[in-house]
Amino acid sequence: MLNREGITALENPLARRVELHETLASTQERAKKLALADPGAPHGTLVVSKVQTGGRGRLGRSWGSPAGGLWMSLVLRLDLPLRLAPRVTPAAAVGVAKALREMGVNTRIKWPNDILVGGAGGRKICGILAESGGHASNTGGHASNNFIVLGVGINANVDPRDLEAQPRKTATLRSELGHDVDILELLETVLTKLDFELGRLHDFGAVIEDWRALDCTLGRRVRVQRFGEVVEGAAVDLGPGGALVIRTNDGIVEVFEGDVEHLYQGGT
Repeated sequence: MLNREGITALENPLARRVELHETLASTQERAKKLALADPGAPHGTLVVSKVQTGGRGRLGRSWGSPAGGLWMSLVLRLDLPLRLAPRVTPAAAVGVAKALREMGVNTRIKWPNDILVGGAGGRKICGILAESGGHASNTGGHASNNFIVLGVGINANVDPRDLEAQPRKTATLRSELGHDVDILELLETVLTKLDFELGRLHDFGAVIEDWRALDCTLGRRVRVQRFGEVVEGAAVDLGPGGALVIRTNDGIVEVFEGDVEHLYQGGT
């Protein structure tokens, strides 16, 4: 059973301060509010809700969050220059993918932040959202003076048809394993993996190497929508900062964010 005492007893550095809600509109919005408060919530502030009524993913998309899932957001205050803050998303994706594999599910990462089951044409089991905030200091805008809110939503003890997404495009731990999991054990595994990967942000080459091993985007033809334009070509690599490197008809393009579609025969 998930309770605040059990989470605190994990003694994880990412759960130094814990809020557990029965129902919340959005753990992401709550964590941002705590981070912006005076004084701001410290590194390792964890917000978990058993149900979210207004959960969202990238690009403001709605994220179904019924009872049985793991819906959480973390306040991170990292010793990292703001220009390196984009490293958090791929590091988190690696951490969560490893955690779900440890739980018994063969997961892959779809750039930039989706965790899938079943490879490039697979079903989404987890979404990740990292948002930065605060105010840059006069000494170079160091991330320790700011914050990143990292949201993780995992379809755990729910059925795909109970989620807002199309069931054929969605996976859950229950549907993959054939049984429910202990949510506290899942949370502990996720926090442990996240803490390890976030600790490697200054050794980002090692994170990228693990990302490549877990990836299902590289080697495929992709279409990326960003800032009102479309980039289409072959996804050939990840750049040193986590950008998706695409070979187009006009040359090499590095994409740092955008909505990625894996293309199949005939570009459909």
